Amino acid sequence: MSHAIRARAKVNLRLKIFPRRSDGFHPLETLFCRIDLADELLVSRRKEPGVSIRVSGRADVPEGPENLAARAATLFIDYFGCEGGVDIELEKRIPAGSGLGGGSSDAAAVLRTLTQLTDPTPLGIEVMELAARLGSDVPFFAADTPLAGAVGRGELLVSTGSLESRPLLLVVPDARVSTAEAYAWWDEANRDAPLTPLAGPADLTRSAFSSWEQIRSVSVNDFEPVVFARLPFLGALHGKLLETEPLIARLSGSGSALFGVYESDRQRDDASSWLETELEGVQLVSARGPA
Repeated sequence: MSHAIRARAKVNLRLKIFPRRSDGFHPLETLFCRIDLADELLVSRRKEPGVSIRVSGRADVPEGPENLAARAATLFIDYFGCEGGVDIELEKRIPAGSGLGGGSSDAAAVLRTLTQLTDPTPLGIEVMELAARLGSDVPFFAADTPLAGAVGRGELLVSTGSLESRPLLLVVPDARVSTAEAYAWWDEANRDAPLTPLAGPADLTRSAFSSWEQIRSVSVNDFEPVVFARLPFLGALHGKLLETEPLIARLSGSGSALFGVYESDRQRDDASSWLETELEGVQLVSARGPA
């Protein structure tokens, strides 16, 4: 049995970070927006045990058990006691290490596909528990929703309703940003910050996020000050992106990708054309979201 599935990328329209908990994790408050840039996966069940993965499209993505999609398949098989194994063919289009959630989306796509290929069908709550074990972004992708708020480690999702799709421009430099390093930089910069109560689902729901104007008023990424301070070239890219007058311009996750949201395709395309003449060593990708 085989199933083809698309694993879409995401951007963070809002990302608040709170001090590290006793378990070592930072609570978050974020607004995920899924976009139409996507990896392609073919997931197949087989009689022989084990998990194999073949990756095409990008040379910087590992093949083997360390790949998050392979880890998702192994976790699923072990948890549900499935017989046989899984083959994964992954065509990467989402830049790795960019804060666009490609690996997390691939993992969630594998979980969703294996759920469909397993009899009896596993309970959704169990699949979401596995998603949370794999990473803070994976539950959002596993929920298969275009837009959602999240708190905690990302496992507590909050429905935010619908939002009109808008054109986006992704600015993806060659350099990567280590998420672990970005958190360490944030910890150092906020060592003496008071413990701030974490917003709960009710707070996110009240915000509604029902329009781009509303989102613009609350859009923030707490990684930006520390990442831009350590990596000034990303701050310079953000400055150039702001010159194109997007509705919103942010770092996605801990980076390295930045994104701009525009009112129209023409405005986005004009911005892309101008930035192409201004910037070197970056990839410009047109997208739309929520998707």
